[in-house]
Amino acid sequence: MDRRIWLLAAAQFAAGTGAYAFTGLLAELAADLGVSVGTAGQLAAAYALTLALAGAPAAAMTARMDRRVLLTIGLAAASLANLGGALVPDFGSALALRVLAGLAGTLVLPGVAATMLVRPEERGRALAIVLSGLTFAFSLGVPLGTALGAWVGWRGTFAFAGVLTGLASLGVWFGLPRLPSTDRGGAMALGIGLRRDILGVLATVFLSFAGLFCVAAYIGPIVTATTGMSGSGIAAVQVFIGLGSIGGIALGGRLAGRHGPAAPMWLSALLAAALLGYAVLLLTPPALWHAAPLAGCIFAGSVALFALAPMTQAKLVGLAPQDRAVALALMAAVASAGQGAGAAVGGAVIGVVGLVGTGLAGCGLALLGAGVAVRAFR
Repeated sequence: MDRRIWLLAAAQFAAGTGAYAFTGLLAELAADLGVSVGTAGQLAAAYALTLALAGAPAAAMTARMDRRVLLTIGLAAASLANLGGALVPDFGSALALRVLAGLAGTLVLPGVAATMLVRPEERGRALAIVLSGLTFAFSLGVPLGTALGAWVGWRGTFAFAGVLTGLASLGVWFGLPRLPSTDRGGAMALGIGLRRDILGVLATVFLSFAGLFCVAAYIGPIVTATTGMSGSGIAAVQVFIGLGSIGGIALGGRLAGRHGPAAPMWLSALLAAALLGYAVLLLTPPALWHAAPLAGCIFAGSVALFALAPMTQAKLVGLAPQDRAVALALMAAVASAGQGAGAAVGGAVIGVVGLVGTGLAGCGLALLGAGVAVRAFR
């Protein structure tokens, strides 16, 4: 295995941390910028939806370009957007910069570069290693950003994310060789997204991410509402997102070679159960001991979602082997669309029924995903 795969995992770590490090400090950010928590949550939605809408077209347009150049430019642009977030005077400026960060994210596809560095028989393992960078972003990068923000303020979290993605940009430029692409690209490649077999897999991805992000985009306020903890306490609970994602990647890697709908269906059902657990905790008065079952819900939901990730990646690459960049970009775009839609739905239900609605809405979406998985993976 080429050791430079770990550099790509580090790039994925930086990108994932930069995208969501601020989410644990939504209440403080909302108070400083004069908006509600539900409105502040739309920052995550703006990033994810921009990435979702622009991801596949950008992948098709740039499919023939050198992957090292694209990664370097994307990470550098993300760095500038995050550094700008530390200086924003109002919510409108913050929203515009999250859109810019989403556009930058369309160029950050380290998984595509990973498949170009290894032999065909090593691609599955290489993709899993790159995905592990995202799991460590949730288990280490995001909680670290939250803890730092609790100490120096939410603007410091954006500055931290900017420095991290900037260093990743330099690492990719100086650490990778030239990686000229052999993908066909162009409008023809986008056509794979219209195939029924691929649409079914993408729908499973969308519903799973939407269900989880009904809750994940508001994890800071939810932790406070259920346990009374804030600041570093939120960061400690967030660690279980990453721990669960690490376990999920390992589980998904083992299940990826299996055929049939059973594993995806049961993983979606596990996700639904975890999200229902949030609603149950939010219906009871806050207590410090709730941190234990809350951590269990966070862990189980992360295991389920990240176990699905390598399974769906392997399925899509198998269905469209000549358009791997667009196939992986479509999955990333749909996952981001699910994140944005989940954050938007969560913000909407908070305004109607309060935080408890996030868990109920997420559970419903995950159950729908379980039903779709039965057909998509048949």
